[in-house]
Amino acid sequence: METRRTRATPLAPEERRAAIVAATRPLLIEHGSAVTTRLIAEAAGIAEGTIFRVFADKRELFHAVAEASVNPPGAQEQMARELAALPDLPSKLRHVIDRLAARLQESLLVLMAVRSALLNEPHQPASGPPTFLLEANKALVDNLTDLLFTPHAEELRLPPRKAALVLRSLTVGTWMPGLNRGQQPLSTDDVIDILLSGILRKDDH
Repeated sequence: METRRTRATPLAPEERRAAIVAATRPLLIEHGSAVTTRLIAEAAGIAEGTIFRVFADKRELFHAVAEASVNPPGAQEQMARELAALPDLPSKLRHVIDRLAARLQESLLVLMAVRSALLNEPHQPASGPPTFLLEANKALVDNLTDLLFTPHAEELRLPPRKAALVLRSLTVGTWMPGLNRGQQPLSTDDVIDILLSGILRKDDH
C-alpha cells in the first residue's frame, strides 16, 4: 500500500528556515557536504521544493547551518538562565566549559563539511575567516565577560574581559581537532585549575 506524504504544517518563513537548519545539522555531521536535499526534506518532514522557497540554493542552506552551529540563536539568554541557577564561579566555569567543548566539536564537524560553501561566501573578507565566525567569536567573548566573569569581578585578578579571552583560548586550543593529536588534551578540571590558580607554584612562605 502506497503511503502518501502529508503536507508540511504551515510555518512562518523564519520558523520554516530554522526547522530546516535544525534538520540539516545532524545530516551534515553524518554525511558531510554530500548530503542531498532529498535526505534533508525527509528529515524535516517536507517536500524538497519547500527547501528552495526559503533558501536560494544548497550552499545558502549549508552556510545558515554553519552560522547557527557556531552562534546558536538565543545563546545569550540560555547562558544567562543556566548560570543564574549555579552557586559559584567554579561551578559556572565547569558548566560553561563543558557546553563550549560540545558546541565546538559539533561546530567544527559542520564547518569542515561545508568548507567549500564557506569559501564562496559572497561577503567573506579577502583573507581570514568568514564574517559570521568573527561575529560569533565576539558574541562568545561578550557573553563570557558579561554573564560569567563580571558578576565575580571582585574575585578576579584579571579584568573580566581578559579572563573571558583566556577561557576562550584554552577551550578552543584544547578541543580543536588536530592540535592535540597523540597527546592528552586538557580536561575540564585542568582548564578550571589553570584559570583559577595559574601555572606557577605558590610560595608557601
